[in-house]
Amino acid sequence: MQHKDIVAELARRLERGEADVEALADGFASLLKEHCGALETVAVPGFGKFEGEKLMERVEVDSASGRRMLYPPEIRMTFVLGTRLKTRIAEKGEAGDE
Repeated sequence: MQHKDIVAELARRLERGEADVEALADGFASLLKEHCGALETVAVPGFGKFEGEKLMERVEVDSASGRRMLYPPEIRMTFVLGTRLKTRIAEKGEAGDE
């Protein structure tokens, strides 16, 4: 499913315009970038939580040339499924097995 398909489906389900849904998605992405970039957790009850994790700078050696390269620190965002979402996914899987 592509981004535009997700926006169209959400607009249909929420009975809102695609521009509104796009603005909401952009706002949520901006919120995640800001808070996870500050190494804070953003929790969405019943869905899960987004966490920012800082990876320290590191030195790696290029196997072909033998050159040492310094990589700067970076922040990685991770997502942890919420219990309610895990349960719903498991229930759907069990219903499909029958």
